[in-house]
Amino acid sequence: MTKAMTNERRLQLEQYLQQIVSDPVVTSSEIFMEYFKKLQMDTFNMPTVQLILRIYMPDGAAVELDVQTSDSAERVLEAALFKLGVSRELGEYFSLFITHKEAKGPFTVLSLVVKRIAGFELPFLTIWNLEDDQFQIEVRKWYMNPSNDAMLMGSTEAIDLLYLQAVQEFQMEWTRPTKDQQQKLQHCLKQQNKLKFLELMKTVEYYGYLHITSCTSDYPECDSEVTIWVGNNEMSCHFYSPGGHAENLRLSIKDLICWNVTLLQPKKQEVMSPNHQHLELKFDYQQGSSLKCITIHTEQAFLLSSCLKKMLSERPVHRCKEELEIQVDKATCKSNIRPEQNGVHAKKQALLKDKREYCVVDNISDLDL
Repeated sequence: MTKAMTNERRLQLEQYLQQIVSDPVVTSSEIFMEYFKKLQMDTFNMPTVQLILRIYMPDGAAVELDVQTSDSAERVLEAALFKLGVSRELGEYFSLFITHKEAKGPFTVLSLVVKRIAGFELPFLTIWNLEDDQFQIEVRKWYMNPSNDAMLMGSTEAIDLLYLQAVQEFQMEWTRPTKDQQQKLQHCLKQQNKLKFLELMKTVEYYGYLHITSCTSDYPECDSEVTIWVGNNEMSCHFYSPGGHAENLRLSIKDLICWNVTLLQPKKQEVMSPNHQHLELKFDYQQGSSLKCITIHTEQAFLLSSCLKKMLSERPVHRCKEELEIQVDKATCKSNIRPEQNGVHAKKQALLKDKREYCVVDNISDLDL
């Protein structure tokens, strides 16, 4: 087998694994969960033992959980939310993430969200395999449409988590408030008015988005720096080329045709580290009648891909809700019309059939690809 054939085979295998682990039918299977758990435990030769696992929140506070090394992320998340007082029904709005904290001076701590831990992963093994003590497991909200905040407003404990993450986004400058918004938000922080702070944050640009920095791109030219915000059904890219040219590209999720994450092989003189991997995300998008391709080099490639897929999965739900709300409004005016006549079921079925308008290649959720 030639080198080109080997690389092609490796790429095909990566894409196959990416599709398998992102298939909800597969990942909801008990057989798959047990098999993948055994695979992870055997890979690291890890016995099943009891331990205390520390789960952090965005402000640095932590809860300690009595778990086993073989407990899945889904199980650990349930235990963490229970200890935080968040009801089980709201568990779908949260997830576990690997984050990296780095001190910059005595009063500044830089935070980086590295990846989401998939439900079938074993959090202890994921964090144990990382050599740097500055990596930690953190519970964060997991949806890309900021309007979903409303679903959590009935829970004081969930509001606390939303508030902590919103404060982090504000203080880390992941959002772009105006000067007036910044002053009002600072005032709310001093007053510790959580609800008012969250209400104001909803009006701030890029609130609730994933913020990705320290990226390079081949667009508009090689080695261009790029800052990315992804959320609310869009991906916003700010490019800065070596020649000083700046360009902003704002893409709707429906403009993305496909994307793929690739783990690049290190150069001969480099040593592959589980902490720092060479990843690239390549995506195709529609611009007018032409198809364009951009490659992004970032250690957060898997997280970026997970967020794109999350936005794609959220779209049909919101479209269906909007259609149903419209039909409910009409039904109040025409109460004598049967549901079959006003088209509710027909439209709902049409929306449910339209699960994917675009072919998307998704990603492995493990740092140890």
